[in-house]
Amino acid sequence: MRWGSLVAGVPLPRPTYVPLEDPLPIAHWMAEILRAGGTPHLNTFASSAVRLCKAACDAGIDLRGAEFTLTGEPITAARLTVVRRAGAKGVPSYATMEAGGRIGYGCLTPEAPDDFHLFSDLHALVQPGPDGERPGLPAGALLLSSLRPTAPVILLNVSTGDQAVVAHRACGCPLERLGWTTHLHTIRSFEKLTAAGMTFLDMDVVRVLEEVLPARFGGGPTHYQLVEEEAKDGRPRLRLLIHPAVGPLDTTAVTDAFLEAVSQGSGAERVMGQVWRDSGVLRVERQVPLATASGKILHLHAERVIRASPESEALAR
Repeated sequence: MRWGSLVAGVPLPRPTYVPLEDPLPIAHWMAEILRAGGTPHLNTFASSAVRLCKAACDAGIDLRGAEFTLTGEPITAARLTVVRRAGAKGVPSYATMEAGGRIGYGCLTPEAPDDFHLFSDLHALVQPGPDGERPGLPAGALLLSSLRPTAPVILLNVSTGDQAVVAHRACGCPLERLGWTTHLHTIRSFEKLTAAGMTFLDMDVVRVLEEVLPARFGGGPTHYQLVEEEAKDGRPRLRLLIHPAVGPLDTTAVTDAFLEAVSQGSGAERVMGQVWRDSGVLRVERQVPLATASGKILHLHAERVIRASPESEALAR
């Protein structure tokens, strides 16, 4: 990109590497922009913003007036609290590459930490509802259809792998005045694993849990489970639960084996695995995997369960 900018005669600044665990150079840059009377605006993953704002608070750096567009991960109250404590403002953005970019943008008078306005001129949205629920497709799943023929991929009731609460309300936000009146909130994935801004499909993770880890360390497919949750400080956390029946294990070796296995493939997957390694997001615990109310042991267990929207039928109409 930088070589292209030089050829075009509009040079971009030279990239500067900033370690994941030491974001203070970015905090100092933002503070410098604020002192000069500008407004620094950073588009980043939610957990990266949390790390940055916490580091700024610990270092006594005032980010009052700075802005963040938060994307790539669930936006929760705990994460927004850390951002606001640093004096900054955080607005969420909801997007997928398959849908051609953004699906919605954060409401400026929100009722939930991740209250989005659906871009209803770009996408039609329905949910299965309780009567349409199927195995692997919860009642609150989001099904998108493209409304513009210029969309890069034409979607027809395609599941995004996410579920959410869908509602209509008068919020008085400028986005409402533009005609976007459908709200989404409490968006969580049911077939993807997302942490530290990195997303892996469940099929890739299941292969590691069912085949790679049992083959190397023993046990069977139901002896390994990933639990996705959020720490008290807003940081994402993955707990790799291993049944005690597997026997003695070197937890460091298990962590390395898991991250190496999920990082195989394209360059993007290697980068995602390295980010998880650098962020220390994965923790191995020896305990019996969690079971659902019906007794199922899911490969990926999320701490939060999203209920179906009561307005699914109205949206379908």
